[in-house]
Amino acid sequence: EAGPPRGTFELTYYWVSAEADFADGAAATLYQPGCAALATVRATFASSLDVEGTGRLLDGRLINVDGTCGCPRSPCYVEAPADHPWGTGVQDRALVPYRSIAVDRTVIPYGTPLWIAELDGVAVPGDAPWGGFTHDGCVLAADTGGGIVGPHVDWFVGLRASYRTLDAALGLDEVTIHDGGARCPGGAR
Repeated sequence: EAGPPRGTFELTYYWVSAEADFADGAAATLYQPGCAALATVRATFASSLDVEGTGRLLDGRLINVDGTCGCPRSPCYVEAPADHPWGTGVQDRALVPYRSIAVDRTVIPYGTPLWIAELDGVAVPGDAPWGGFTHDGCVLAADTGGGIVGPHVDWFVGLRASYRTLDAALGLDEVTIHDGGARCPGGAR
């Protein structure tokens, strides 16, 4: 049984931005904390990375936003640790496709297991273990973002192609959120 309802929330999606998807435009330098250059990329990719928070560079490195910094370009980025193959959310939580959501922590505390009614029974795209299963509606409040304010959740779907598939199939702008309760005792499973 799911826990008590939290209400109706705006739904958006996010994913790992891929440098390979951005071939044109001026160059931009991404910085590490301390202002050492991390990579030189297309400015269009850098802008996408600023929004998504996680990106895959052409050389295969996965980088994650580390917060604002006083470098020539902010935010700063760090390489994601190997045990976070999809990037890092808040409180050093590994992002998990289809299981992590970004929240406004003043509305939903980080680490809260949740059940989203509209996701229960949805076939998610991709291959195991990161996709190719029927969703049970269980997610975890594992991330945040500058645009996530009030009753708004951002669903991490791993890849932009997954977003396109799910958005076309579901057409959801809003979802109904409940505390996870006994249905989702540890959050996403």
